[in-house]
Amino acid sequence: MDQRLMTATGFKRVLDLVNVGRLAEAERLLKDLQDEYVALYSENEQLREQISEVTDVLDLSEAMEYDGQKYWINEHGEKRGPYCQHCYDREAVLVRLQRNRRHWQCCSCNNIYLDPQLQDQPADRKSAAVNMFRNPIPLFGK
Repeated sequence: MDQRLMTATGFKRVLDLVNVGRLAEAERLLKDLQDEYVALYSENEQLREQISEVTDVLDLSEAMEYDGQKYWINEHGEKRGPYCQHCYDREAVLVRLQRNRRHWQCCSCNNIYLDPQLQDQPADRKSAAVNMFRNPIPLFGK
């Protein structure tokens, strides 16, 4: 007998069994109905959790922005990130990138994302000094 049909007709059958004095049989049927209820309750909770997870993933995917190199999460006008494009696209995992002087780096896959805003700026004073003396003035004339 289909479990759902048993639930629908089970309580009437228990009542019928009690009315004719078959109490042991009615008790077994009530126990079966209880077990079925617990199983259905557990399945229902699992399905609710799955729906919640899918909803969270959909909400997150709508908030994701790709800037051509890396991902950002834009929630209510607030930008968070950046996150590794490689890890998100391949593994569906958000790995926050670590900022270095001129680039972002993923600690998971070690990909490097250059920061175009910092490419034209010297990293520090020493680099600026080195750039200034690339064409030194000769000390002795020819």
